Amino acid sequence: MKLYFIVNPSAKNGKCKKIWYKIEQVLRRQHICYRVAFTQKQGDGAKLAQQIAEQTNEPITLIAVGGDGTIHEVMNGVAMYSHVTVGYMPAGTGNDFARGIQIPIKWSEALSYMLSSVKDAHVDVYDIGTFKGVKQGVFVNNVGCGFDAHISRRVNHSKWKHLLNRLYLGKFVYVLYLLKELFAYKPTVVQLTIDQKQYTFSNAWLVTVANHPYYGGGMKIAPFALSNDQHFDVVVVDNISRLKLLALFVTVFWGGHVKMKEVHMFQGKYIHICSNTSLPLHADGEQIGEGEITISVNKQIRVLK
Repeated sequence: MKLYFIVNPSAKNGKCKKIWYKIEQVLRRQHICYRVAFTQKQGDGAKLAQQIAEQTNEPITLIAVGGDGTIHEVMNGVAMYSHVTVGYMPAGTGNDFARGIQIPIKWSEALSYMLSSVKDAHVDVYDIGTFKGVKQGVFVNNVGCGFDAHISRRVNHSKWKHLLNRLYLGKFVYVLYLLKELFAYKPTVVQLTIDQKQYTFSNAWLVTVANHPYYGGGMKIAPFALSNDQHFDVVVVDNISRLKLLALFVTVFWGGHVKMKEVHMFQGKYIHICSNTSLPLHADGEQIGEGEITISVNKQIRVLK
């Protein structure tokens, strides 16, 4: 099976480039044949992945090296190609996809894991979700709307993100903006349709549609979600005080938030979310505009496991 890598050298504030050089040394020592392509700007991951997939009809393995944004782009490039098996080398800040497929977070351990999986042809199937709204595409981790998408947008445009990443304190920028926006953000009415059943929440802070438990760099937002069961877990936080919301963002790291009466859990294949205001949206932490959105299980793709 042909082995390809797509590397985002800018991931983790440029640290991914150094990680790739170390990976390359291991590949050469083990006399492993491979090809590599590097992204230069946002969107390159999807274009490069599609170009590689279209070069052959033979089975290939395509490994994304970077963060959740990198695997998001790569999946958007190859989700339609059945001859592609996807792998992931965590080299970003959040690396929630690695947690979702239960591979090591440390790059050296993940590399050994990946190469063993390639050698033994050990693959698993993984659900791919489709979203349609202002933008459309596929996602691998989750789609979120409301407060968490708002925080994600502010963080991605923050000068503090790059500074704290250099100091190995990247996750603290999320805490900074969480505290900053907690008293400014206004919850709103949300209409939610799940497999033709309708629900209305009058004071919703956020809605997350999850393919596996993790988001935001290790938060277990949907503790019971499975990535190969052909449906999503939907989490709604509604009618909660600001102080208790702060507590929620602490307990979410071990899944304790699900015991709160303000947290509502659902499961479904087809989800539509709309609001009386223009809700901010994200897919795998990437901004996808504002407004209503439709989400569905698309297909399953082969993933190195």
